[in-house]
Amino acid sequence: METRPGTPRIDDEVANELRAALGSANVCTSADDLDRYSRCTIPWQSLCAAVVFPASAEDVAAVVRIAARHRIPVWPSSTGRNWGYGTTLAIDDGAIVMILERMNRILEVNEELAYAVIEPGVTYTQLNAHLRSKGHKLWIDCTDGSGQGSVIGNALERGIGETPYGDHFGNLCGLEVILADGERVQLGSTTQGLKTWHTHKWGVGPYVEGLFTQSNLGIVTQAGIWLMPQPESHNSFVFEVSDERHLPKVVDAFRRLALTAIVNTKLHMINDFVSMAILTQRISEQVAQHGPLTDADLAALRRKYCIVPWSCAGGIYGTRGQVKLQRSLLREALSPYGRLIFISDALLPYLQRLIDWSWKSPLVRRLIELGARTSLPMLDSAPYVHKILQGIPTEYFVKHAYYRYRRPRPQEGVQPARDRCGLIWFAPILPFSNTHIWPFLDACKLRFAAHGFDFYVAMLLMNPRSIICLMAIIYDREDADETAHSVQLYEELLAIMRERQFQQYRAGLQSWGELFKDAPEMQRLNAKIKAALDPDNILAPGRYGVDL
Repeated sequence: METRPGTPRIDDEVANELRAALGSANVCTSADDLDRYSRCTIPWQSLCAAVVFPASAEDVAAVVRIAARHRIPVWPSSTGRNWGYGTTLAIDDGAIVMILERMNRILEVNEELAYAVIEPGVTYTQLNAHLRSKGHKLWIDCTDGSGQGSVIGNALERGIGETPYGDHFGNLCGLEVILADGERVQLGSTTQGLKTWHTHKWGVGPYVEGLFTQSNLGIVTQAGIWLMPQPESHNSFVFEVSDERHLPKVVDAFRRLALTAIVNTKLHMINDFVSMAILTQRISEQVAQHGPLTDADLAALRRKYCIVPWSCAGGIYGTRGQVKLQRSLLREALSPYGRLIFISDALLPYLQRLIDWSWKSPLVRRLIELGARTSLPMLDSAPYVHKILQGIPTEYFVKHAYYRYRRPRPQEGVQPARDRCGLIWFAPILPFSNTHIWPFLDACKLRFAAHGFDFYVAMLLMNPRSIICLMAIIYDREDADETAHSVQLYEELLAIMRERQFQQYRAGLQSWGELFKDAPEMQRLNAKIKAALDPDNILAPGRYGVDL
């Protein structure tokens, strides 16, 4: 659904009510503003009728009540960086988009019990900086996406990160929610000021926090988030697999390591094209500018950047003795199948100096590349990998969205939606078993090639029994043919997934209408809950397939 002529607008009465509640500066109705907040990287689009920026739970409740009186849908978003899934887009034109970025207070940090209480506008960068500037010995868990993403927003999407605290919703505890009628509810709390509100996740009675994730049943305005106590020792590691015949054994090894808790991070295992999309752009290489890379081009780029077919990154944490033991166990399990490289905090400053010298001196660069058996661009990524495994966010990895972009990508202020990059995320989750993984990936890879796209897949360990096979359709938005093929490819990938009886762990706007295609009874149950909590269907109607 492409942009249609004409911009939907709210009438003056509604606009004046919103301005009275929030202040004129926090209500946007100009054509330019509506266009800016109706952008995403996906080839589906809707136009909003107004954009509002509440600063408190009271503001949120006021907007919801105004919208309910005038029967206008409200689409809340934390910071609007959900690129590849839908950002701030509503399903249909004419909604009020609510962005919660002004609600960015860090209300509490409890050092002893290792949690913080925050609002939805708090970003990964903000929370990390706050903890470190105040001297707290606590780490956040972030994603490899934008550091300006919302901590709560990603958790409510059930996103995952990097460290042992990478199950972001699993580490939320104690939510405050505004319902469709404007009522403010503390979930899991029987009294105001309950001492275990942010320490005991289940509360008492029916557990309902999960109803407010991947849904449209309320607007979360505050939450507790568990934090990772800073360990005595930490290593990041990269594991490189040059011979793809070893991949089934590598999967078996990682599953055993995860099931026995030797590895308890959210391992990221990526194919060669993921690395290429981060390190370079198509316009920068002497390759065909349309269609997927040929086998010869792929091999040449592997040699140029010293990229292996598959690589894995993770972290190990604990006392010095525990980290030493984990390193030994990882070597024992993985060394027969590839190259294992560890980076410690002590090594990182020396590595950074070598990288800096290499950029300045071609001779030093060549000597280091020969000694390390890697390219400088690959080596340059290592500190970012290491830091993100300490909860230090970065924009570095978002560069992949610009792979098919026709101009040089920005060095700072990365914003794929603003720059009209083409990116669609497809996020199926599979049992962590060779029986399921490789046949599925082979089928998907064939469809990528058939539609002229390079195959991008990052396998993310959700838990020891399940793995996310995250795929990116990176396309040129200025090419109508590529854009059309991106839509067709996405639909075919969904069909392959359903045929093999898998599901998405996280879904984009474009697939919400068919999420419960094979489970009508679940759709009816969701509708009953929606009818009870939002009988006028005001809050994001149709989000994640929940509608009346």
